[in-house]
Amino acid sequence: MKKEMNELIGNSEFYQHIQKYLGEPSHINLETLADININLITFKANEERSFHTIITHGMSSISAKVPLDENEWRYTELIMYLPKTWPVMKENIHEFNEYWPFGWLRKLGKFTLEMDTWFCYGDTIPNGDPPELIADNTNFCCMLLLPPIREDESFVELKISKEKSVRFLAVMPIYNEEMDYHLKYGFGALLEKFDQYNVNDIIDINRINTCKSLNG
Repeated sequence: MKKEMNELIGNSEFYQHIQKYLGEPSHINLETLADININLITFKANEERSFHTIITHGMSSISAKVPLDENEWRYTELIMYLPKTWPVMKENIHEFNEYWPFGWLRKLGKFTLEMDTWFCYGDTIPNGDPPELIADNTNFCCMLLLPPIREDESFVELKISKEKSVRFLAVMPIYNEEMDYHLKYGFGALLEKFDQYNVNDIIDINRINTCKSLNG
C-alpha cells in the first residue's frame, strides 16, 4: 500500500481532496502498462458509509475535447458505489460477475480520451450497438452518469488551479428500457422514475426496472 500511496500522492491536491471527505483509502489499484493509466481508489464500507466507494484517478491528467461553452467539463473523474457485500479487494474477486464494475470504470476512464469526446451529467454509454448485457448476472446494458449527490457539495469539484478544475461524476448501470426512456423523455424524466421507485446510485444487480414499459 505504501508504494501505491506514494505513486498517487504525485497528484497531492487530488489525494488530499478525497482524503478530506472520505478518509484513508482501503486499497489503491494502480494501472501502469496502458497508454492512459486509470487507477482505482477503493474506500471500503464502514460505520459511517454502508457501501463501498470506488474513485478513478487518471482521467483528469489529460483535457477532454469540450465545446467552448462547456469548459467546466474538461477534466473529470468517476465514482461508483457498490453494496458492502460486493468483493472489492483484488484477492477476493474471482470471476467476471464480480469484476465488471471495476472494468467499466477503467473503460469509461479511457473513453473520453480514446473517442475524442467528453462527459457530463446525464450522459449514457451503452454496451455496444445494439446494447448487450454487461454481465450474465444482471440485465443492465448501459451506464448513466449522475451528480454524486450523496457526497458533500464541496466534494463535487476540485479546483487545482485557475485553469484546471476536476469534476466528479457518479456511474450507475441502467436497463435498456431506462436508456430508451432517457433518450425519449430526457434526463430529468428518468430521475423522476428513479425517485418514484426509490432507486439510488448504489449498484443493485436485481433492482426494479423503472421503465419496463415506455408507457409505464
